[in-house]
Amino acid sequence: MSMKLSKQKAKVLNSAIQNWEKEQLISDEQAEQLRHSYQVVGFDWKLLAVYSFWIAISCFIISIGILLADDYLMDLLAQIIDTPASILSAISAAIAVLFYRTGIRRRKKSPEKNISNEATFFFGILMTAVSVGFLSETTLLSTTHDAFFLLFLTSIYAVLGLRLSSVLIWLFALFGFGAWVLSQTSYLADPSGYFLGMNLPLRFVFVGLFITSLSLAASQREQYRHLKEPTLFVGLLYFLTALWLLSIFGNYEDLASWAKVRQIELLHWSLIAGTACLTTLYIGIKSDNTLCRSFGITFLLINLYTRYFEYFWESFHKTIFFAVLALTFWLIGSHAEKLWQIGNRPSR
Repeated sequence: MSMKLSKQKAKVLNSAIQNWEKEQLISDEQAEQLRHSYQVVGFDWKLLAVYSFWIAISCFIISIGILLADDYLMDLLAQIIDTPASILSAISAAIAVLFYRTGIRRRKKSPEKNISNEATFFFGILMTAVSVGFLSETTLLSTTHDAFFLLFLTSIYAVLGLRLSSVLIWLFALFGFGAWVLSQTSYLADPSGYFLGMNLPLRFVFVGLFITSLSLAASQREQYRHLKEPTLFVGLLYFLTALWLLSIFGNYEDLASWAKVRQIELLHWSLIAGTACLTTLYIGIKSDNTLCRSFGITFLLINLYTRYFEYFWESFHKTIFFAVLALTFWLIGSHAEKLWQIGNRPSR
């Protein structure tokens, strides 16, 4: 059965086959066999499926919002919710289990329908959060801090994500972990808002590094290797976003204190953020990791434009600034081209 590829992927593959044939790495017959091993599809149906399921989920959430905005239905809901929170928590948990079981059965029956299977898991994720929310309203646990329930919810998502090999559930576990760190450290922070001398963005630098290290650990074990990319995505998102915020606000928790500081005094944070972006970009190029390359170049540009608005918007002429920026990237591109040529020289 031939593979179905988009036009862009087919173009890259065809170019590779031509290069192998030219370098005599494969014979003419093998090249022809490879060309007939795939077919070009004109429309990306997989992407349409992804968007359709996310739109369906979004419409479901909107329908719940409309339900809550309707006075008559809200009165009816209030009568139903007169049920004890413990009972509602158990009912929500049962519904969540039903969705998870449905997702598992669908995956066993139609493993190729990965998108709709994951979308089914989403409703289980939603009802799990509802169940934990009702649990926090029970008489026994009503005085417990929210951080405990966030950690509990994150633990459930983490276990389910690993046991069910679900990328979507695992992503919710990672984002839930970030929410727990936010809640727990804010609760333990001193009156000035600092936790161990760190404001919120600085704390998330370490959260990002921790999650990024999890992606490296996932790559070492075959059963968790499919979680490497999503874990790396969340880790880099936390890490580089936190550094970008530090380059703007520094390690200040109070906006009044930050407003008294000249932006040039935060230059060291800008240099650290820029170095982190360049390092991420270098690792992405060195290891051929598209995710690291994309994050590195995106946040490097965000940091450059942020510095521009901070330091040069009023005093530096726009033409000169962009000319310098163009020259910088021209030099980077020229150096990258040389490295590419060295890597593509035929071996003797």
